[in-house]
Amino acid sequence: MTAWLRCRLDSGMFSDEVAVTYPAASQNEWQKSVFVPSACVRRESEHQGEVKVSVVVKDGRRYAVLPSPRRDIVTVEDADLKQ
Repeated sequence: MTAWLRCRLDSGMFSDEVAVTYPAASQNEWQKSVFVPSACVRRESEHQGEVKVSVVVKDGRRYAVLPSPRRDIVTVEDADLKQ
């Protein structure tokens, strides 16, 4: 299944990519930051938006496969996913 994952968006190294950070804001959680094609994101504001991900459920936990070159995987909260 595919969904949109709320995240922080920043400029990428090249004009056709965006740096995606999840979770978007973190006080004590570890964050994952990767580069993805700009066609895979929707911006809500300058640094907030969503990235299109594939969602996998295993043992009751949801994981998002990011559209990065290495297909990075993050554990996600249901509230951060939108169909």
